[in-house]
Amino acid sequence: MKYLITSALPYVNNVPHLGNIIGCVLSADVFARYCRSKGYETLYVCGTDEYGTATEAKALEENTTPQAICDKYYTIHKGIYEWFGISTDIFGRTSTPLHTEITHEIFLSLHKNGFIAEEEAEQPYDEKVQMFLADRFVLGTCPHCGSEDARSDQCDKCGKLLTFAELKNPKSKLSGTLPILKKSTHLFIDLPKMEKEIGKWIDSTSIDGHWSSNSTNIAKAWVREGLKRRAITRDLKWGVKVPLGGWENKVFYVWFDAPIGYISITANLTPQWRQWWQQPDASKLRLYQFMGKDNVPFHTVIFPATLMGTKMPWTMLHHISTTEFLNYEDGKFSKSKGIGVFGNDAVESGIPADVWRYYLLANRPENSDTTFSWRDFGERNNNELLANYGNLVNRTLVFISQNFEGKIPEGKLELKDEEFIAAQKIKIAKLTELLENVKIRDAVAEFMSIAKSANAYFQENAPWKAVKENPERAKASLFVLANQIKDLAILGEPFLPFTSASIWKQLNLPPQRWDDAGSLSIPAGHSIGTPSHLYRKLEEKELSALRGKHSGRQLQQKQENKPETKKIQVSDIDFEVGQIFDVQKHPQAEKLYIERVQLGGGEIVQICSGLVPFMKPEELMGKKIILVKNLKPAKLRGVESSGMLLAAESNGVLEVISPDAPVGTKVLVKNPPGAPRQQITIDEFFTIKLELKNRVLMADGKPLYAQEKEIFSKMLSDAKVS
Repeated sequence: MKYLITSALPYVNNVPHLGNIIGCVLSADVFARYCRSKGYETLYVCGTDEYGTATEAKALEENTTPQAICDKYYTIHKGIYEWFGISTDIFGRTSTPLHTEITHEIFLSLHKNGFIAEEEAEQPYDEKVQMFLADRFVLGTCPHCGSEDARSDQCDKCGKLLTFAELKNPKSKLSGTLPILKKSTHLFIDLPKMEKEIGKWIDSTSIDGHWSSNSTNIAKAWVREGLKRRAITRDLKWGVKVPLGGWENKVFYVWFDAPIGYISITANLTPQWRQWWQQPDASKLRLYQFMGKDNVPFHTVIFPATLMGTKMPWTMLHHISTTEFLNYEDGKFSKSKGIGVFGNDAVESGIPADVWRYYLLANRPENSDTTFSWRDFGERNNNELLANYGNLVNRTLVFISQNFEGKIPEGKLELKDEEFIAAQKIKIAKLTELLENVKIRDAVAEFMSIAKSANAYFQENAPWKAVKENPERAKASLFVLANQIKDLAILGEPFLPFTSASIWKQLNLPPQRWDDAGSLSIPAGHSIGTPSHLYRKLEEKELSALRGKHSGRQLQQKQENKPETKKIQVSDIDFEVGQIFDVQKHPQAEKLYIERVQLGGGEIVQICSGLVPFMKPEELMGKKIILVKNLKPAKLRGVESSGMLLAAESNGVLEVISPDAPVGTKVLVKNPPGAPRQQITIDEFFTIKLELKNRVLMADGKPLYAQEKEIFSKMLSDAKVS
């Protein structure tokens, strides 16, 4: 039996947060690691989804190319997942020649078989940025539940499918303006022609593959309400071109080609990819797919219908594993608001990856939404990983090292030892069954229960006493405990791979396979390695600091503790046009650049900016900026910054304000009442309200001018400026 495992392809224009990680890549990793340990022939495939409107929009924002955006965020995603120990056989990408080739093959088969139709459709269009908008870039109020974060295709809060016409108060995420509807001719996949076939397939596969009731209900509801033709093309430049005459200016809609990415990424790994993706016999190969609940319709209806329509023997979905939403403390994750922990934050936290893995898996939102809580995070580390699992391993191996010269002692087992081993084998069988059925959260709990029972066995046999009063009893119990630790290293590897690797080193053994768990396979006399601690305590002070850092309220709290700053006038600020001529990464801060800026009269200043997540050095080189010239110098992680550039931000989109004026030009309000002050503090600067209004740079409600001309943004319309 072969096991083909996929994780939903993360979109390439963002940094994944903890909810994204547990929703797909981490959950799939647990199952893939288990399958490999069982000896199943396993292939785990994932990669970045790189085409579509979001990539083009991000490229406009960062003044670069879509390919450069993809290269940048592919590296970010890959690095984060590697740190988390995600064991994909390949982490690929959809912007490859093989992806285009296979997408064309599938489309042309659909076209040949009569499942492609042509229709004129109206699409939301942003007149400001002159771009058709994908569903995710049109936000508004849900007519069903009133959520103000609904997209034009779906409301994540209530799960209802929507259209642009149904959405209340729609606005473009790119410019904040009201989109218009603009007609365009597109190609559609004719789902109604496949309705009976897909319905029959869902009925049987949902039972055979043990789908959750939620996934089954979502899929069946789509069919029950009547499948509709679905557009598969878009008016974009960045995407897979349509291989038909007269359609050269269209590309495939990202939700048509993205699932094909599973196949094309596999093809980039092995020329034998058809052995994995064209094996419809579920008795020989099973496809397991992991994702968030919002992706269910695409994987249970649209993608299966796409494959069916080719009339080729594709591997079809067997089991779909979905999650609900992981929330953060009292709300949602938001990168732009600084709320929540994102993948790069976890990497930089100083807390090992296995602690994050354990908490996310133990708190996996399998049947309902769950919440990340720093208090719960600390308690699970301190009480479960450290006090239960880590303490068991450390004190057992230290005791063997100190009392038996680091060698596994030999002792005669008693009936109570045999009964304990038998009881643990029952738990191992239960854990195995849970993982076979992809019940990951319950499996984590069962694993920790096995560790807890082993800890109780240690306490009951009290080897620290028995070694003096009954040495044979001490030897027997430690022999059993050493083998229990070996079992836990095997059973814990899918959840805690770095911990298991450390235990194998401490046991001085190579990793063992799943079916060795429950056996007394470590012989008496075996020499162990050097014991070491697996985990450390997370103190409240550390957790409190992390909570504040990721709460989005840190700046506000700091300001509340300071004396009130007296408001200044706009004319007190010395704004001057400068040009960046040198950009270097800050040696002590991952998110900061050190820029050298030329001002009027040949004056040169050095500043630091937090633009690393948003722009590459080459995108800043030669760029004209507006500098706050008289800002009090400050040291940022050891490097002095003598000023600050102006940038606008809205809904996670950032734009450096770049005026069309000569270097040295002063930026002023009309008829300023006085000259700039010699120096202002950062707190005084923030008493001025800087913003974009209809693309015009404003200060306290008044336009700013350079050479008596208003200053306009190039992309954002209404946004905060700082």
